[in-house]
Order: sequence, then C-alpha cells, then structure tokens
Amino acid sequence: MDLTEGDVLKTILKTSVPLMVAFLLQSSFNVVDAFFVGQISAEALAAVSISFPMIFFIISLGTGVGVGVTSVIARFIGSKQYGEADNVAEHAVLIAVILSFFLTATGLLASPLLFDFIGATGEVKIMALDYLNILLFFAAFMLVAMVGNAILRAEGDMKTPMKVMGVSSIINTILDPILIFVLGWGVKGAAIATILSRGVGMGYLYHHILSGRSSISLNLRDFSYHFNYVRKIFAVGVPSSLSNIIMSVGMFLLTIIVGFYGIDALAAFGVGYRLDSLAILPCMGISAAVISIVGQSVGAGKTGRAREVSLKAGIMASVFMSSIGLLFYVFAPWIVGVFNSSPGVVGYGVSFLRIIPLTYLFVGVAICASSAFLGSGKAMLALISTVFRVIVFTVPAAYILSGMYGVTGIWWGMVAGAFLGLIVTMLFFEFGGWEKHR
Repeated sequence: MDLTEGDVLKTILKTSVPLMVAFLLQSSFNVVDAFFVGQISAEALAAVSISFPMIFFIISLGTGVGVGVTSVIARFIGSKQYGEADNVAEHAVLIAVILSFFLTATGLLASPLLFDFIGATGEVKIMALDYLNILLFFAAFMLVAMVGNAILRAEGDMKTPMKVMGVSSIINTILDPILIFVLGWGVKGAAIATILSRGVGMGYLYHHILSGRSSISLNLRDFSYHFNYVRKIFAVGVPSSLSNIIMSVGMFLLTIIVGFYGIDALAAFGVGYRLDSLAILPCMGISAAVISIVGQSVGAGKTGRAREVSLKAGIMASVFMSSIGLLFYVFAPWIVGVFNSSPGVVGYGVSFLRIIPLTYLFVGVAICASSAFLGSGKAMLALISTVFRVIVFTVPAAYILSGMYGVTGIWWGMVAGAFLGLIVTMLFFEFGGWEKHR
C-alpha cells in the first residue's frame, strides 16, 4: 500500500484503526489474565503484577526491533527498492530467533533476583516465578511474531496483524478459565494459555507471509547475510528498544515505590497499569501508523507530508485517549471492583483512574512525535525524549510526591513527568532536523 499519497487524515485513520484493534486485542492478554487471576486471590494478582515489568522488558525489545524493521523496510519501499526490503525482512526474522534464545536464557536466571530485589516473598514470589518462567521459556512465540507484524506494517498491511491478534486473543480468553479453574493450574494456567494462543497466532502470521499474500518475499534458501542490513535495523531498533527498556525500568522503579505501601497498593497499581495500557492503545495504533507513513514519505522525499502526518496524528491520539480517560474517571469504582473487591485495592485503584487520565492530554502528541523520529531513522531523538520523560522527570517526581501525599503522590508524579516530557519532545520535533531526507 502506497502511504505517500492521498489525504493525510484519511491515510492516518485507514492505517491506524486496524492497528488500534490489534493492540487492543494484544493488551487483552494482560487484562484477561489479570481478571481471572484476580478471582484466585489478591496475592495471585500481586504475583502477576510484579511479573509484568519483566514481560514488558521482553515486549520492549521485540517492539524496538520491530520498529527498526518497519522503519527500514518502509523507507526502502518508499524509494522503490523492493529487493532491499525483502533482504531486510529475512535478516529481521533471523535477529528475532537469536534474540529469543538469549532472552529465555538470561530471563530464567534473572527472574528470582528480580523478585528478591522488589521484595517479593513467600507465596507471592512462588506464584510469580511459576507465571513468568513459563512465558520466558517460550519467548520466541512473542518476538518472532512481533517481527512478522512489523514486516507487514512496513508494506502498509495493517489488517493481517489485526486478524492474528484476534485469533490469539479469542484462544487465550477461552483457555484461561479452563486451565486456571477447571484444571486447577492457577497462575501457571494463565501463562500456558497465553503461550498456546501466541503460538497459534505466530503460525497464522507466517503462513500468510510465506503463502505469497504479502508483497514482501521471505525466501530463506536464497538468504545471504549482509551486516549492512543488520546495522540499518539496529540503528533504529536499538535506540527504540532502549526507549522501551527505559519505560520498563521506569515501571520497575515505580513498582518499587508503590510496593512501599503494601500488597493492596501493588495489586491496584497492576490493575491500573493494565487499564492505562488499554487507554493508550489508540495512541499506539496511531503512532505505529505514523512510523510506516513517515518512513515511506521520507523515503520518497516528501518531508512536508511527514511533518503534517505527525502533528495531526498526535492531536488525534490525545483526543481518543482523553475520551477513554473520561470514562475511567466516571466509572472508576466499578471498573476496579471487577478485578478485585478488596477495599484497599479499590481505593488505590480509583485514585489511579481519576488522576492518570490527565497524562493523556500530553502523551498522545509526545508519542506520535517520537514515532516520527523513528520512522525517519532519527531514533536517538526518541530515546533522549524517553529518558527525560521517564527517568529525569516521572520517577523522581513520583518518589518526591509520594513522601508528601502517599500513593496519590505517585500518580501526580506521573502526570508531572508526562507534561515535562512533552515539552522536551516538541523542542526536538521543531529543531531536531529529523525530517531531512537522506
């Protein structure tokens, strides 16, 4: 699909809506797991919650590599170099396989130390290890599928990734109650359901690509390794991965700060963060579309279109997110109560859902601007923006304000970090020269 022509708003909507649905379905894994696990006990919900930073770390790496793949392939497609695009795709699959084995090995070794550092003990730590280690052992299902989705997005095919996630989420929703309650496997059942559903989704995805329905050709028999393709992917993928890792580290540090206030606060933070991840889905879909559109536009030398897409997409994302945030504010007690009815969990969760939506006014524009940096190949600008927003602003603000206002202060610190991060990002957008054609 040629993303360098046509009305800007129509192009954004046409490419982003399927991605919004796909990301919604992807996030349903965590929300569905949290829902069913929350019916076991607050301890089980806390165990899954403290596992999420490590899961988010894996997703961050896979997403970063995927962004590099999308950016490079999109720019080659925009400049009509289709053979180069095929070669990049083949190298991307190889990178995903190697990275999967590395993450499985290191993750299995590091997970007990991670939970010790957080302060998890007893039954919470045992259940957290049961849940996380299963996901780590099958990390390849997640990473290889992410790269496949990135390949399709680069060529403008946004519907197939949506279908893949639809199949996976339906299977996960069916298997969760069966494995958790009927077979009595508890949190292990939630992890196994996730792995099985992701495996089916990965198989569906690559069947589509290898059957010739994709404009990208994967012919491993003709594969010839060239470091230049790897360098191009990692030139965007590494800073993008680091940006996501910074997000993971920030979430980890926030989890530690929240953990000072007990199990109920941790459980509420886990529920709130998952709901927050749902609210940000429109932005993630739009920003993923921005990477593809900007990549093809910069490759074709249409830098004015790249800037227009980025700004209009950012405003659109903030409007969508703020609308969801309004629903969170109004229905906060009922929403949190669906996951866990403990008064402590509900109290902390309601305050989260009534404060954090203020960040949506800023986050949509900031994320879409950073996605423009990634699409054009100027990934370091996106990385620096993330470091400022998360490490320089959000975590210190959350820690300082928690000492003054308790758990509520943590939420207000996250709002302050989002606002200050937007200022830095827009300075880069205006003066960073990211759109210059190379």
